[in-house]
Amino acid sequence: MINTDVLIVGGGPAGTACGISLRKAGVDCMIADRAKFPRMKLCAGVTTGKSRRVLAELLGTEKAKALLDETQRSHESHLRLWHLGKCFVDCDFTDKRQIPHAYRNEDWRFVLVDRPSFDNWLLQYYKFQDGKALEGDAVKSIDFDGRKAILASGETINYNKLVACDGAHSHVEQLLKRHDSSFKPKEPNALAFEINVDRADLDIDGINVCFGYVPQTYAWAFAKGEKICLGTCRLNGNQFSGKEAMENFCNELGLRHLEKYPLKGAMIPFDNAMPVPLWHDEVFFCGDAAGLDEAVTGEGIFYALRSGVDAAKAIIGGNPKGYLESNAYLQALMLKAAKYQRALASPSFYKLFKAFAHLDNRFVGYFYLTQIDHTSLDHLHTIYWNYLRDLRFG
Repeated sequence: MINTDVLIVGGGPAGTACGISLRKAGVDCMIADRAKFPRMKLCAGVTTGKSRRVLAELLGTEKAKALLDETQRSHESHLRLWHLGKCFVDCDFTDKRQIPHAYRNEDWRFVLVDRPSFDNWLLQYYKFQDGKALEGDAVKSIDFDGRKAILASGETINYNKLVACDGAHSHVEQLLKRHDSSFKPKEPNALAFEINVDRADLDIDGINVCFGYVPQTYAWAFAKGEKICLGTCRLNGNQFSGKEAMENFCNELGLRHLEKYPLKGAMIPFDNAMPVPLWHDEVFFCGDAAGLDEAVTGEGIFYALRSGVDAAKAIIGGNPKGYLESNAYLQALMLKAAKYQRALASPSFYKLFKAFAHLDNRFVGYFYLTQIDHTSLDHLHTIYWNYLRDLRFG
């Protein structure tokens, strides 16, 4: 039998961010994960500026730099938007004329990391902080009233607080749903497909977002050093073959030897945040388990890190409800992104957007830097006015 103050289920970025924050405050905690690290993780691996800022807060500037240096696969400077085989936006972030004046002293290349290495680095750092961890042992059942978790190995863990960081298809969420019918869960509502191909079979640089291959969302091709990450996403309600969509996309790109790359898929939350990611001030949901995934970009790393740190702060401060306040801001960011995603899914809006973006490339880059790489809740007309003042006519 193990006793711990905080049990964290899941050792990904949300779980380790929570654990590292707790250990810095001297709180006794335990991470339990069904996998042994490093483990396979489907993810394009883009770390935005806001992700890197949370890492600096969590680890300190030097350690955050060491993490990225050791796990990155490439730095990319180009953001391109395509419709089928035609590029209609090419933003080059090495060109200072495309960067808002306030941000020109920063390096705006995209940092792409290898997620298995990234996640393992954070877990090992957590252990270095005297954090306890059980790998390769899944949580099988939980007595929420008695605050007791039973692992697959038969090990029992007694806890005071529980933090669920166990992914989009959270087992903790499913167990809690059975335990308390009033609990309102979220449901994974999208399926992402991904392959990582050798650059020898497909030579592409930059971050490429490709419309026209799947309904309501897009396909992507992200350069990651010696690999290219290719992916598509199918939202619930759309009936099409993920395998066929990926094959069509790869054939359009000119990928050689498609047959040697097995297609993998994973459920993700999409515009589907958990209404209240806190149960009885005792169970906190973070990251994908809380449905924190941005609809426009599919970004989850920032939300995982931020929510993990915020849950720890609420526990350390003895103010569980404080987690709902910080989570409300994350949900506001996601709601804003969801509005843009739904607009792009509208054929009439997308047609106007494509025509405008083709005429004025720099606005897309400006939007990305101010609204995605940084966190802002500005409305579109405010963003455009600021763009005119800052770049076009500034």
